[in-house]
Parts: sequence; C-alpha cells; structure tokens
Amino acid sequence: MKANSSLVQTVLKWPLPQVRAWLDGLTIGEPVDGAFFNWDVFAFTLAARAQQERSPEWGHIALRVYGALAQRHFDEDEFSIRLSEMNLRSWMIAEFGEHEGDFVFDSAPIVAWVQRLTKMPLEEAAHWVALEDPSAVPIEKLRAMRRLKHALKILAHALPRTQVEQKHPELVPWLQFRTRLY
Repeated sequence: MKANSSLVQTVLKWPLPQVRAWLDGLTIGEPVDGAFFNWDVFAFTLAARAQQERSPEWGHIALRVYGALAQRHFDEDEFSIRLSEMNLRSWMIAEFGEHEGDFVFDSAPIVAWVQRLTKMPLEEAAHWVALEDPSAVPIEKLRAMRRLKHALKILAHALPRTQVEQKHPELVPWLQFRTRLY
C-alpha cells in the first residue's frame, strides 16, 4: 500500500461542504482508495485551520476525525489523540463559550475524559508527590499523574466559560492540586 500525501494536501484545499461530503463516504482511519492516508496529520491540520479561522465548522470536522481515530487506538496513542481532541474542544469553548449538548461547545466530553483519567484517589497522588525521590514512584503512577495533569490543564483552560466547577465539585480538588502533579 503506497502513501498518498498529495491527497491530504488536495483535500485540505477543498471547501468545507466538499470535505464533509468526502468524509461521509469514508471510514476514518482506513486507507483511502487503497492508499495510506495520514489521518493524524489531516486531523491536526483541520484543528489548526479551525483555530486560525475561528471556525466551529472546521472544528466540528476535526473533532469528528480525532474521535474516530481515538476509538481505533489504545493506551499512549489513544491518549495522544484524545489530548489533541480535548485541546481543540477546550480552545473552542474558551473562544466561543459553552453550549450544552453541542458537539463542539459542550464541556461534557472533556469532563468525562478527565474523570476516566482520575484512576487513583487524590490522597494517593498526594502521597506519591510528597516523596523526596521521584524515582521511587512506580512508572505507571507517574504516567497516570502526567496524563491527568495534562487533562486537568485542558479542562482549566475552558473553565472560565463553563459551569464545570458547579456541576462537578468532585473535580475542584483535582484542579487545585494539578500543578503539584508530576
């Protein structure tokens, strides 16, 4: 299967309705016309375009691609894709405000993602952070805290335009603790 990087460049030049129609006929993450298609670069470029043009419509397409790609991966790859997806969501909410139930402007997907990453109790995280020697912290705990720190930063970015703290008071201590995480 050969790579088709020129197709990525071509599609990115199309107007929004044409890109949307093209995506409707594909399975995101799969080869396109038998050739490798760099979906990661495509999603990243769509997200950059959405931000550059301050376009919720381009943001919607980017989030759709990110979401489909994340469902196809596990662990580090999924986290990386979700990080990009949630970063875009947070930016859109910070720019345009929250609109519950909207695919782009609802903070619920960010909150659900943060909650899934909150695998250890706050007290346990505080215990690990309090150790003088970070090398004494098990690597899986360090990874979990690092992921959570990134997720909380993204959530905190959107907070001024949301009601997250009122609706999810269980996250407030984590938000206050986030800068102490590894």
